[in-house]
Amino acid sequence: MNKKSGIIVGVVVAAVLLAILFRTMMGNHPPVIANLEADPGRVLRGATSQIVCNATDRDGDELIYGWSASGGTMSMSGAGNTVTWTAPRADGSYNITAIVTDGRGGVATKYVIVEVRSNKAPVISSLTADKDWTLPSGSIQITCNASDPNGDELSYEWSASGGSITGAGSEIAWNAPAETGIYYITVVVTDAYGGSDTRTLPLSVATEQPPIIEQLSISKERYGHCYLKPYSEGYYVGKEQMYDIECIIADTSGEVSYDWTCDGGEISGEGSLITWIAPNTSTKVTVMVIVSDIAGNMASKNLVLNVVPCSTCTFGYCGG
Repeated sequence: MNKKSGIIVGVVVAAVLLAILFRTMMGNHPPVIANLEADPGRVLRGATSQIVCNATDRDGDELIYGWSASGGTMSMSGAGNTVTWTAPRADGSYNITAIVTDGRGGVATKYVIVEVRSNKAPVISSLTADKDWTLPSGSIQITCNASDPNGDELSYEWSASGGSITGAGSEIAWNAPAETGIYYITVVVTDAYGGSDTRTLPLSVATEQPPIIEQLSISKERYGHCYLKPYSEGYYVGKEQMYDIECIIADTSGEVSYDWTCDGGEISGEGSLITWIAPNTSTKVTVMVIVSDIAGNMASKNLVLNVVPCSTCTFGYCGG
């Protein structure tokens, strides 16, 4: 090695030693976790959430990420600052902790809480219109009242068997077609976790006042059981039980006809009073009637019946 090369090597070594000495004198700065986020922050059992840790180091040290969780499982991706956490099969609050080290003794930790819980579907308590009928090409305002047991944000999807819908959310306007008849407006209310509830409202388009349906009345007395219980949507009824359902109209002076349908169970009889037999499975059933006068004007009304085990719908004394 010549003298010039020796000088260069000496300078480099001195620079390295000075850098080490300076770093030692200054000390190490631990990493800093700027934020730790879970997306989403609430999941269903067995679902996943992505956890991202954003950290910095004042000394520019390369950072190493470690993870732990109070439940569930994790898989790491990318540079290690992101993990996918899979929720356990039990409801609760779970801590996911990030441990960030710089390789020189500096450590930073932070945790985020992810909620795990089973989802409960939204419930439509009412679907109402500001009037039961309209002239051809008229308009009716419709309101859906719904709630979610988990407090989730709800979305509303509307459809109609005829005419068109304007607006969005829980209140819309239905623009009737030019043709007379009964039309069905349906709303599906959903949450972000797959829960939903559906309700359909029949409305009439007529050239003059159609029959006025005051109510659909349901009774159990004739069959000697007590399996009937009102709730916000309609009635709880017992599996395979029999009920009388009567359509009560405001004016019976004119001749009218009744057309009954249901999407579950069986209907027997005709006219204003029919017998409905509940199915043997737990389900929601809609019983609907269309009342027509001799001029062809029609009105319709429906009744929501929630079929459950008899012990669930007992109302009052239930003698054996």
